[in-house]
Amino acid sequence: MENYYDEVLEEIGDLLKDGKVQEADILVQREMKMPYIPVDAEEKLHEAQREIRYRKSGRSEHGEESMEKLLARLKGKPQSQLLAVERLTGRNLRDCLAQIKDWLSKDPQPEASALMIEALAAQQIDDDFEMVRNGVEYTFSPADVVPVADQPVLAVAMRFLEEWFFKDPDLFEMAKTLLIHEMYMFLPLMYEKEEGAALAYDIASQVCDLMNDEQLKAKITVAYKEAIRGACA
Repeated sequence: MENYYDEVLEEIGDLLKDGKVQEADILVQREMKMPYIPVDAEEKLHEAQREIRYRKSGRSEHGEESMEKLLARLKGKPQSQLLAVERLTGRNLRDCLAQIKDWLSKDPQPEASALMIEALAAQQIDDDFEMVRNGVEYTFSPADVVPVADQPVLAVAMRFLEEWFFKDPDLFEMAKTLLIHEMYMFLPLMYEKEEGAALAYDIASQVCDLMNDEQLKAKITVAYKEAIRGACA
């Protein structure tokens, strides 16, 4: 997890050096929304926020970007796509469904596409969409997509993670962050409630691997197998 934040902070720093303030801002906002942030990383993110506010305060352009400009940004680099989607979520997406459908069909930046799906679902748009992500095609209707926070599998998986990591709150927070991110990036697909234990085990294994804690992983594996046997009894 530390390596992850080192990379994110380095990317934010590089963007600021290149004068890409808006792109750096969207990265910082994304990370600050995470349910768990290591203390050192959080302090550096706050520093980046202050730097971004300072730079923005000196800008002469304060007008809201037009819909046309935001849609053009969707065709840009990954950070440009993220920035565009972040701002488009506050607009009426029904005004630009054709452009969004075209963008989703061309394998867009994964996190940007997930954010767009959430926004389309929030606006209860019931059109059919075709999306390509990492070469895989999906067909979905946003109106049928359940937000991550409301999916029943989340509560099930969280219950297992709390049980397995109750002795280490920091590892539990790390697991929770990874779980939410996994479910978020799985959209428009959704895990079934019955997959909660398996999903939790996959996340717990990732945490143990990140921490190089084979002993804890072995204990969790035993607990997981017992839970599965109990569910099948």
